[in-house]
Amino acid sequence: MLKIKVNNLGAELTSIEFNGKEKLHNGKTFWDRQAPILFPTVGRLRDNKTIIEEKEYEIPQHGFAKDMNFETIEKNDIKEIYKLKSNKETLKKYPFEFILNVEYEILEDTLKTKIKVVNTDEKKMFFGLGGHPGFKLDMPQEEYYFELETEEPEVEFMEVEGNYISNKPAKNILKENKIIEITKESFLNDAIMMKKLKSNKITLKQKKDSKPILEFNFKDFPILAIWSLPNAPYICLEPWLNYADRVKETGYFKDKEGIIILNPKEEFNCEFSVKFF
Repeated sequence: MLKIKVNNLGAELTSIEFNGKEKLHNGKTFWDRQAPILFPTVGRLRDNKTIIEEKEYEIPQHGFAKDMNFETIEKNDIKEIYKLKSNKETLKKYPFEFILNVEYEILEDTLKTKIKVVNTDEKKMFFGLGGHPGFKLDMPQEEYYFELETEEPEVEFMEVEGNYISNKPAKNILKENKIIEITKESFLNDAIMMKKLKSNKITLKQKKDSKPILEFNFKDFPILAIWSLPNAPYICLEPWLNYADRVKETGYFKDKEGIIILNPKEEFNCEFSVKFF
């Protein structure tokens, strides 16, 4: 049985309880977040700045939605829906009128996160989007590993160079084309980032007996990141539509890889989910 708690600030999960046991990071040790929604960009822009419509805007790392109050639209035992509308504050950072809806739906042992973006403006809208849930670990990180749904001979890894993404592919760390082992070195250089995946799911398992802990479905997202800090008691699974600026980047928001273009009055829908065992 699943129970959740959500903060109107950022529409961020603050608790995921499964069969009476907490599964979400507490937001107190090592990292002060728990499951932020990343909008209208993912990762860090160069000097936190970007050019939109020939004007420079300042957008913080992972966007501003995580720091804004959402309106509660619906709340019951199986579903919670939250809404953020563009306003004077958002327009100073991002020149588009929009609605951002975040919905949490409980289906027995599975929690779905559904995100809808509506362009309420009279012009084309450009945005990035991602999730960042941090799951609590009961044992040291090295006692776990990840297994992708299928073999991934064409996967491309990315890595951080300074504060930005390197323009060169990173080393492929997959074993048997689908296994990611967690070691003491895994998060020394930020996150493990993958694109060009065929898999829709990734499973966290215990090394000792290959017991599954959770299964994460990121089917609507072309990029998956795995992040923590060394020795931290949590691990984040981050489905992304786009990512931080590269070391070499034009500086124009519309040129970023993975940016979604939404016509006036159109909407964009995506979801990710986690199943607990």
